[in-house]
Amino acid sequence: MRNRMPSVIKGPIFSIKLKFILTAAVIVAATCITLGTWVWLEEKKHLYKELEGEGKLLLSSLKGPIINAILYEEIGVVEDVGLLDNFVEEIVGNKQLPIIYAFIADNGGKVLAHSDYRQFGALSNDPLTLTSLADGAYGKRIVRADHGPFLDMAMPLRVSEKGWGVLRIAISLIPLEDHLASMKMRVLLFSGIFFFLGTGAFYIVGLKMSRPLQNLARAMTQVNHDFLDAAPIPRVRNDEIGQLQESFLEMLQRLKQSERERQLALNQMIQNEKLATIGKLVAGVAHEVNNPLAAISTCIFNIEKKLPPEFDKNIGTLKGGMSRIETIVRQLVDFSRVSELDLQPVQTEAFFREASEFAQMAIKRRHNITFINTDTCPPTTIVVDKPKLHQVILNLIINAADASPDGGTIEYLTYCSDGFYCSAIRDYGTGIDPGDHDKIFELFYTTKGAGEGSGIGLAVCKSIVELHTGEILFKSNNGETTFIVKIPLQGGGKDGRA
Repeated sequence: MRNRMPSVIKGPIFSIKLKFILTAAVIVAATCITLGTWVWLEEKKHLYKELEGEGKLLLSSLKGPIINAILYEEIGVVEDVGLLDNFVEEIVGNKQLPIIYAFIADNGGKVLAHSDYRQFGALSNDPLTLTSLADGAYGKRIVRADHGPFLDMAMPLRVSEKGWGVLRIAISLIPLEDHLASMKMRVLLFSGIFFFLGTGAFYIVGLKMSRPLQNLARAMTQVNHDFLDAAPIPRVRNDEIGQLQESFLEMLQRLKQSERERQLALNQMIQNEKLATIGKLVAGVAHEVNNPLAAISTCIFNIEKKLPPEFDKNIGTLKGGMSRIETIVRQLVDFSRVSELDLQPVQTEAFFREASEFAQMAIKRRHNITFINTDTCPPTTIVVDKPKLHQVILNLIINAADASPDGGTIEYLTYCSDGFYCSAIRDYGTGIDPGDHDKIFELFYTTKGAGEGSGIGLAVCKSIVELHTGEILFKSNNGETTFIVKIPLQGGGKDGRA
């Protein structure tokens, strides 16, 4: 029982496209959160700093006048007419800052003026006041009260080492935090928009990146042992995916070449086995036929001497039949011996000259044909079995002569092309019927009439050429037929003896 191929998971749970989009979404989300948080924190820091700066500027601008007012009252320049209360009212009435309260305290923390008159004369001993009086330095703190957060600020009323108390104000943070909350919503909104736009953009990019991979995967799934032509890839890209596409196409070309070589080797093996089988059969048949033929020929010779002249025609018919049987037997013997080559280096000009001479003699004895021979191949050396290759050329030329009308023309041309020594034999005779194109090299198949052809010659030619690792081709149309024999310029034949 044949082993089943292991199953392959189709449609993976997480495809490359999905992984890319998820990764991109996480990156975009992290970027949105990080950037939005940073913007919001920077804006918060800036607003707090700006608010503190405005409050500190207000304190600094009133510090001098308040100290002067306290000095004037101390030295009696002016009477206590509520100058400090005026300063406090001016602070609370500031339109630019949301002041909650303001008050002035002396060095002991006693309230000299307050925006809430009920606090007049009270003792302010909170940490900010005490620290500011003790250190003589500006101080601040943020207080989270029930009525809302506020910025508590203290400015000591001090000149050099002399101090007269402290100026305190509280600025509400509710407007600022309302602005920050509104800004947070805007940041979230824009982050969400940016997230969806960014994820959408990465989705499109991922789609474009994955599509050629999907096309390549689809093309790969179509490739199998019987079909090595993948679906066409629209365009080879200039990136890593393009390199993968090129590698896949190159792999297909190598597979096709390997498959062609495998088929060629398989066909050659089948042909060799067929030739070996036929060779054994033919050798036995030829041996068995030759013995009776010899006896029959002797009998005909003896009978011919004793018969009167009126039987000469019958004797001639017998001799013709015997001659044809001998020819077929000889061809069968030649076919059985094709599988062995005696390879020798041969000069192309000498090969062409000898083949032309043999052809001219054969045609001259049998046909009224014009023979044109042309050698355009530069002088070179080929490794061939010269007698067998001469047999191929001569057989093709004789076939061309048989197909040509009386007074016709045969052309024999040799040339070198793409590493092959090529011999072309062309005639202008009857041509080959398209229905016979696939059969003319088959053993015992012939297009000639009964008693004219054995169907062995072209099969022998094809076997000899293929043993030289060459190729025999033909084309026939409009009464013009050309056979081309291609022999490699480098290398020898198969199963040959150098």
